[in-house]
Amino acid sequence: MTYQILIIVLLPIIAITNLIIFKTHFLHILLCLEALTLRILLYLSFFITLFNTQVPLLRVVILTLGACEARLGLTLLVIIVRLYGNDIIKNISLRKC
Repeated sequence: MTYQILIIVLLPIIAITNLIIFKTHFLHILLCLEALTLRILLYLSFFITLFNTQVPLLRVVILTLGACEARLGLTLLVIIVRLYGNDIIKNISLRKC
């Protein structure tokens, strides 16, 4: 139980720190956002079991939204790599669009 609380507390700190440090690549940004989505799912699962409430549909909705976010992010990553040749944020300009 203490490991779950530790993961729930440290995961957003690590994700936001990585987002600040590695903000040059689009793939790093997507991975940090996925870590934050995973943290939300873990947080909800932990508190649902802690308070003995039965809301299984909420977990499915959060997982579905996380999958949609991942699909949209990977689609944008593929489009950016095809247009610009890499995923470095500094090379992306609105003049080429």
